[in-house]
Amino acid sequence: NMGLPIITVSRQYGSAGRDVARQVAETLQIPYYDKEVISMTAEKTGFSEEVVKNEEMKRSVLSNPLFSLTQMIDVQVFMTQSEIIQQLAVQPCVIVGRCADYVLHGQNICSVFINAPLPDRIQRVKTFYNRKERDIRALILRTDKERKAYYEYYTDKKWGDSESYDLMINSSIGLDLAKDLIVLAAKNWKD
Repeated sequence: NMGLPIITVSRQYGSAGRDVARQVAETLQIPYYDKEVISMTAEKTGFSEEVVKNEEMKRSVLSNPLFSLTQMIDVQVFMTQSEIIQQLAVQPCVIVGRCADYVLHGQNICSVFINAPLPDRIQRVKTFYNRKERDIRALILRTDKERKAYYEYYTDKKWGDSESYDLMINSSIGLDLAKDLIVLAAKNWKD
């Protein structure tokens, strides 16, 4: 397994990126980290998981130029989260979200972005995500906007831009095929 890279997965909301990421980890038999990063960060900072989880959401509304208390908390959470990601990434694994590709910059990583056409994402969220919102389309666009703002606040890269990732995959080709492509890339990865 040591020849494998660390696989970081960013994804559009409703693209099933998380499902694909989990299947990649299972197929390659390497650890999968997603919500764990949040709970470990919460444990280490003493902030609730809710606060840690809401980091992504707050980013897009933070326009106050004054360095407020919430921003100090944000930065502390981000730094702690980054340390945890560094610790987890001592061996091949799959890490979802949390700017992991940026945090692990310079290491042996394969960074993946998973997207899908909006109609497919709307259908998926309606079918699988158990969300009660009436306007699913608005929810999807808002969530992507939050992820983008969060990513671009902390990194010097553009979220969802092909230049920011090694691999961009449209999950509408089929989740199994998406998984297989990432697995194939990982098995043939040259650092």
